[in-house]
Amino acid sequence: MELRFSATGFVRAGFWLTELFLFHMNLINRFSLRAPTVRLGVGRAFSVLVFGLGLVVGPARAESVFPSPSPGESAAPNPSPEGKINLEATARKRLPNTAADVVLGIQVEGRNGDAVSSSLAQKSQTLVDYLRKQGVERLRTEDVNFQPQVESPPNQPDKIVGYTGTANVSFRTTADKLGTVLSGSLENGANTVTQTQFTPSESEIDAARRDLAIEATNRALARADAIADAAGLRVVKVEAINVAGEENVVPMPFAAKVEGGMRAARAVQTVSGEQEVAVRVSVQVGVSRR
Repeated sequence: MELRFSATGFVRAGFWLTELFLFHMNLINRFSLRAPTVRLGVGRAFSVLVFGLGLVVGPARAESVFPSPSPGESAAPNPSPEGKINLEATARKRLPNTAADVVLGIQVEGRNGDAVSSSLAQKSQTLVDYLRKQGVERLRTEDVNFQPQVESPPNQPDKIVGYTGTANVSFRTTADKLGTVLSGSLENGANTVTQTQFTPSESEIDAARRDLAIEATNRALARADAIADAAGLRVVKVEAINVAGEENVVPMPFAAKVEGGMRAARAVQTVSGEQEVAVRVSVQVGVSRR
């Protein structure tokens, strides 16, 4: 057992000893008249000595009451893994196709090259103006082509009999507006719907993949705990987590073609459908005995 001394207690003890010593000296002085002054001075010196020891020794003893723990007494670290478990988990989710990517075709034919070129430019501008009013995104004119129509009579040189001008206009719109936009496009310069693809938006795909990565990771770690527990082990460390390369979401095609001269009497009916998004996660954990 360690005895504890404080500075206050030591000083009080010093004062009590001083008083006791002075009382003893007074008794002696009553029966002796020799050198009282000297004896009183010795008493005062003794009290000062005791008081000083109380101030010096007391704090020194107080500071050593609670020793600091040595490094060896700290909490034990997690045990080192004695084995490893590798496993995978996949999370899936179906997303509605909310966007539609469309390519419209414009084709003009005629005997006069200037007339064909002028008609193609006019139809393209009319179509672009209409699509802008519909609020479509990623509007672009591409694959503009102008070429002569050639006949090759037997035993005669080739002869130009006309010209053909073509252009494609691509854009993105929402799936719910696609039918109306297609019908209006066919009435404003387009005569061919070359390609239509349904897909979720990029923001929806990114958000789904982020959530699926978390879900797949939780599944993998839960399976690791279950396997370790069945084997009488426990998971002590996650060694590695790997998210497999993102699989591209393949747009769903939808084909609608209107030959030259024909027009849609009403909005084209479309069904956008859904797409599946999947994320696979690989996990490696370290295990040890319980």
